[in-house]
Amino acid sequence: MAIVAYGADALDEGLDARLLAALHPDAAAALVAQLDQLRRAIQGDGARAARRGAGLLGRLWGRDVRAEADAAQLREQVGVLLLRAGDAAGSLARDAAELDAVTDALRHAIERIDLRIGQARDWLDANPQDGLARGPVVSPRERLEQRLAQLATVRQAWSLGLTQASLVREQLLGLLARHQRIRDVLVPTWRQDALGGAAAAGSRQAAIAARAQADIEAEVAAMAGTLDPDTQHATE
Repeated sequence: MAIVAYGADALDEGLDARLLAALHPDAAAALVAQLDQLRRAIQGDGARAARRGAGLLGRLWGRDVRAEADAAQLREQVGVLLLRAGDAAGSLARDAAELDAVTDALRHAIERIDLRIGQARDWLDANPQDGLARGPVVSPRERLEQRLAQLATVRQAWSLGLTQASLVREQLLGLLARHQRIRDVLVPTWRQDALGGAAAAGSRQAAIAARAQADIEAEVAAMAGTLDPDTQHATE
């Protein structure tokens, strides 16, 4: 039995690097940053809307024309920000897929280590007199025990990495779900009632737009808090 390299076939030299990269996906921060810009743009429009006059006096001062120009500009800005956020979400989805692959690789690697450790333990139990020390040197049995301890340490690290990877995966899926809700539900609702002219028709439409805006802000804050709990209040 080759003791020094025992279990080497169960190890994956590149797995640690893949795990480290997968646990820190850059696309997550990029997605949140793009959506925070979207939040700021929408929030800024709310402040501008509060300053814009309505009715005859506002029209006399040309505020209706200016408001229409502001809305057109914001529609374009929101569209660009959504496209950028979509690109970041696509990258994040690929990161999540890589995390799935790394998770599978970790599971298989742990199974291989368990198999090799089990085989060695079976051999030690079945051959209690083999590999004993002859003289003042470390016996083959002791060297094998040391090697098994090394393999067990690697297994423990990969088991911890598997747990971390599972948690990060859930976080990434949560970020993608929040982005999808912002993109498919909240922004269209806000855009229809805030930029489509419906808000001028009555308080009900304005309230719908305001509620959608508040929901967007809450979703972005929650996403930022997922990445770093200390930043959760930074978007408020």
